[in-house]
Amino acid sequence: MASKMNIAGSDSGDNIQLDNVILDAFSQEILFQAQPNLRFESVAVPRTELNVMPGNTIKFLRYNALDGDSAIAETAEIETDSMETSTIEIAVSEHAKAVRVSEFLLRSAMTDTLGDAATLLGQHYADRRDSLVRDELLTNTNVIYADDNANRAALVDTDTFNVDAVRAAVETLATAKAPKFELDAYVAFIHPHQARYLRKDSDWVNVNLYGDTSNILNGEIGRIEDVRFVQTTKVPYVKINTQDIYSDGVDSGANTAVAANSATDVYLSIVLGDYAVGLAESLPVEMRDNGVEDFGRKHSLAYYGIWGAGLIEEAHALIVETA
Repeated sequence: MASKMNIAGSDSGDNIQLDNVILDAFSQEILFQAQPNLRFESVAVPRTELNVMPGNTIKFLRYNALDGDSAIAETAEIETDSMETSTIEIAVSEHAKAVRVSEFLLRSAMTDTLGDAATLLGQHYADRRDSLVRDELLTNTNVIYADDNANRAALVDTDTFNVDAVRAAVETLATAKAPKFELDAYVAFIHPHQARYLRKDSDWVNVNLYGDTSNILNGEIGRIEDVRFVQTTKVPYVKINTQDIYSDGVDSGANTAVAANSATDVYLSIVLGDYAVGLAESLPVEMRDNGVEDFGRKHSLAYYGIWGAGLIEEAHALIVETA
């Protein structure tokens, strides 16, 4: 039997090796596969640093608004004012997921096994990265309830997402001086169940009726006045009679501290303006292999990166709870 040897490049004889060029290609593939599934990342303010501060944090700089009057007498000199800043620190951590395949599977499979692995890793990357941003937005304590209910316990199954809830959210954000995205609109992330009721409203404008479709968000389905809606099953809901939080239709394993509602499932949509949440990244996602394993008989493929998310301006976002 001929000796086995791992080589750089494509297949040769009984050997296969992932060289840097192949890894670069798979890194592009993971981003390509992730794009259709990413929803929340599109509204996050990105900050990329080659190095992180002590404590594994990346700082976002925030300027305080200038105050005082602008009127000036003709004989007076213009006085200068000082700018004031503060910082928001977002902690970053390692993120990774890996799969392993055998040399025999690579040789006998009917499909490109490593390509399939890259697809699955890309989908996992999108799911976890989007969940990270969503979970930070859900830590917000700004909450309003459909039909002007006082709390979650008061919601009943007819308190669905409607145009009044949209206008209440806009009022709250506008009062807090939350800026709109591109000076155009706020963005709302809603569950398909909530979208079902909004689509019935006479003010609803379907996305395919937009005059300009050049800047459509992933998952955007339409708008009402100055709010654009993105539909995603990652908007969680609290199961009726329990405190269990469901995401993507399954129990996430997390629980809410708020008492259970005995009348309806409660959906937690998110409405926000610009600069509400930040995404800090010290190492973008990349594909890596695990070198030579078991004399080249096993091949491991993983994505790896270092990032984190955090609220920048809590007043620029809120949660709308509906039936």
